[in-house]
Amino acid sequence: VIHWQAYSQDIDEGARVNYLGHWLFSDPTPDALIGSLWPDFARRPDPNTVSEEFLIHFDRHQAIDKLTDTTPLLEPLRVALRPKLRKTTPIVVDMLIDHHLAKHWSEYHDEPLIDFTRKRYQLANQFRALPLPERMGKTLYFMERDDWLTGYRETNHLVRALGGMSRRIRFEDSMEKFGLMAIDTADSQSNLIYSYLTSLRFEILHFPNKTF
Repeated sequence: VIHWQAYSQDIDEGARVNYLGHWLFSDPTPDALIGSLWPDFARRPDPNTVSEEFLIHFDRHQAIDKLTDTTPLLEPLRVALRPKLRKTTPIVVDMLIDHHLAKHWSEYHDEPLIDFTRKRYQLANQFRALPLPERMGKTLYFMERDDWLTGYRETNHLVRALGGMSRRIRFEDSMEKFGLMAIDTADSQSNLIYSYLTSLRFEILHFPNKTF
């Protein structure tokens, strides 16, 4: 059972929460996995306190977020969602991408999703360079305990996650109300999400230090 109340308590309005996407494009090491999520919880650390690998993945995270917000490939999805979701559209798009990834995982990775997530949780727990920000530590705990990333395959889990996000946002929003509509829209445009993710994978594979 996924405890979405805990989920909503540990995510704030600035979080992007596309954790599965960031880990898909991360190297399988503790420094890379933690670095690829750190920007959602804290500022860039002093370069003298972390590895180059951590910093590369920190910067990659920010580049991916920027590209996700601006790529023309996802503009039809943003346009379809914006009349109902307004300012929350970027957050919902991020979560829809993770839903797409979890639902179509075999198209992106050879390893079964449940094995992929289990190994990444174990590796992330081995990070020792810095103490984790408190909110990040709590989020990783619940993420592993309830396996949020695998849960994104299920429509009802995603709708409840959107509801959790809604309760944390300070302005009026409709993420939970229009969650099913958003999922249906994303599913109907899955070819565009696939095109975006495959183009992103190409960029990272051939230009791993690029900031896009």
